[in-house]
Amino acid sequence: MKNFSRANTGIDLNLIPVFIEVVRCGSMAKASVRLDMSRPAVSLALKRFNQLFNEPLFFRKGLYLEPTEKALALTSSLEILIGDIHDNIAEINSSNKTLAQNAPGRDIIMQQAESSV
Repeated sequence: MKNFSRANTGIDLNLIPVFIEVVRCGSMAKASVRLDMSRPAVSLALKRFNQLFNEPLFFRKGLYLEPTEKALALTSSLEILIGDIHDNIAEINSSNKTLAQNAPGRDIIMQQAESSV
């Protein structure tokens, strides 16, 4: 199993939702409201995310940020991945009872619990 920790990859996955929201909103101010974060926190997160790439992800247009083609393609991929993560967690949570009931060794654990009472 690969270790995808920030210490190994240098990538803080918490920056991804900030990037996606800035692309969606077109501004750090609007994204900060939707994310319930301060504007400086959004700005710092976006700056840190931008540092992962060799080219800019946005062009400033007055008060707004226009995403580059690379940013739009990246957003599309990241939205799919984040959606898959949410779907997998929801699936695990919904089938959690079934998994626990069919877990290997469950009968032995239950017998040990009953005998210790």
